[in-house]
Amino acid sequence: MTEFVLGSYRLEVDVEATRAWYGRYGNATGGCGCAYCRNYAAAVGVLPPEAAAFLEPLGLNLRRPGDIGEYGPRQGGRWYMPMWHIAGRLLEAGEGELPVAPGVTAGFATDMGPFLRNFPEPCFQCWLSMTLPWVLEEPADEAADDRDDEVKTLDRRTEP
Repeated sequence: MTEFVLGSYRLEVDVEATRAWYGRYGNATGGCGCAYCRNYAAAVGVLPPEAAAFLEPLGLNLRRPGDIGEYGPRQGGRWYMPMWHIAGRLLEAGEGELPVAPGVTAGFATDMGPFLRNFPEPCFQCWLSMTLPWVLEEPADEAADDRDDEVKTLDRRTEP
């Protein structure tokens, strides 16, 4: 286990177990083919390199979240909150969001689902909040076929 202090958060992380799970199961869309996940996969590369650099020491990859939440229009783009599970323990829950890069913040929690199949325990979650441009040719509004103004979370590895 490796200990990290990030702002007011203190983490104990099994980096290799985390990296191994995502190497086996993770991909940029969790198996979802909806326009919001496809847009995340296509647009996430526009973020400053600090966003990926924040996740890497924890065994995480910006392009391979465990879940993607898309929350609608924001600041000329789309508001996304991808989430990753981390093998280990959240030793001290900090307060507020951590600035990661311009326009990108992060946080950690122990109660954010969906919980992922075969993920090592104990575990906790890391999330990022960001605005990404809409880069797909299809308009974002047409992608909202079944949203009903609710957040769409997009993890498919929790299903058998």
